[in-house]
Amino acid sequence: MSARLAGKTAVVTGGGKGIGEATCHRFAEEGADVVTIDWDGPAARETIEALADSHDGTFFDVETDVSDEAAVETMAAEVAASFESVDVLVNNAGIRVDPKPVTEADEESWDRILGVNLKGTAFCSKHLIPQMTDGGAVVNVASVGAGWARSAWSQYDATKGGIVSMTRDMACDHAGDGIRVNAVSPGRVVTDYHIGDRPPEEAATYVEEQTTRGAHPNSILQRAARPRELADAILFLASDESSFVTGVNIPVDGGKSVF
Repeated sequence: MSARLAGKTAVVTGGGKGIGEATCHRFAEEGADVVTIDWDGPAARETIEALADSHDGTFFDVETDVSDEAAVETMAAEVAASFESVDVLVNNAGIRVDPKPVTEADEESWDRILGVNLKGTAFCSKHLIPQMTDGGAVVNVASVGAGWARSAWSQYDATKGGIVSMTRDMACDHAGDGIRVNAVSPGRVVTDYHIGDRPPEEAATYVEEQTTRGAHPNSILQRAARPRELADAILFLASDESSFVTGVNIPVDGGKSVF
């Protein structure tokens, strides 16, 4: 079986950790050249070094705050100088702010979360889609929270709901260019955010507990996901295996959105 992304160039935002990091590795396994974008430069560099140690291909990183359009434009120019075209864009970069109802959320937190989650997705798409000169695939990372009510998460969920809506419209905008645009909506995924400062042995135990059936009874599979499980879904949407799929949002949430 041939590698699903052989000869293709993929740009992954938020590729320094978590879902983005796992996606970079999954793409490299499938033969892609990978550009990792992250505002955490050292984390992005670690991802790229790990890829280079394990896979053949061209891998490089660009430290970029996706909420800053000028920075995104500079990043896109670096990508254009290194590759003839872009085939896959994964808009994964995102942040959370302290959960609060809208009556308590301040302007600074709104500006930051809208800037990274929503405007960042738009800016990266604006400056990298033009480099998809032979068609391509865009995968936006939303959240199960986009369609699931919960207290105090209005800011985060509003941005992720916006990403789902943007995905549908982008699919219409770029179908004529041979570019498919889809989204994935993760449920709970155990990443560095959840692991925190736990030492390695304790962290491994925590991950195993969280990803074992019964840990989260409010979903059908009753567990959290590992980042690679999201990366597998993103890979499907990025590859030709999903050649007739566009404008959709796929919940990758263990069945949580069913309830």
